[in-house]
Amino acid sequence: MKALNSLFSVLLANLVAICAIACSGNAQNPSKINVDEDIIVAIYPTIDNGDTVEAISPCLLEDTVHVSELIHYPGDDGITIPFNLSDTAKYAEITERNIEKRIAISINGRVLSTPVVKMKIANGACSVILPKSQISTIFPTITLTALK
Repeated sequence: MKALNSLFSVLLANLVAICAIACSGNAQNPSKINVDEDIIVAIYPTIDNGDTVEAISPCLLEDTVHVSELIHYPGDDGITIPFNLSDTAKYAEITERNIEKRIAISINGRVLSTPVVKMKIANGACSVILPKSQISTIFPTITLTALK
């Protein structure tokens, strides 16, 4: 019994140490830029042509969404644009129907991402990761110099 208590104490101490390291101030936080702009997002089915993935009509969902911030994670080259689609039921249906398939995400009329859907997304959450060079085409008034 004493050995079992000792083992439990060692395991608990290791767990506390792991949590302390993971939650320490040494972890780098993402940089954020406030945006406060609306964009038009459209979701399309795709066809894989071997070398390219192409959006095909009809559009599955189109929505004007509000973007409040851009996020840059340390070590990543891209900038994340998070947003929420308002028709959560339709988006959940689209993502459920397209698990392990590519969809095309268009912003302001330009297809900018063709991710593979990994799971049903019932809350409307979506994000697109773009290179810094493409951010100015969507948000021309935003300066990215504040990002680390």
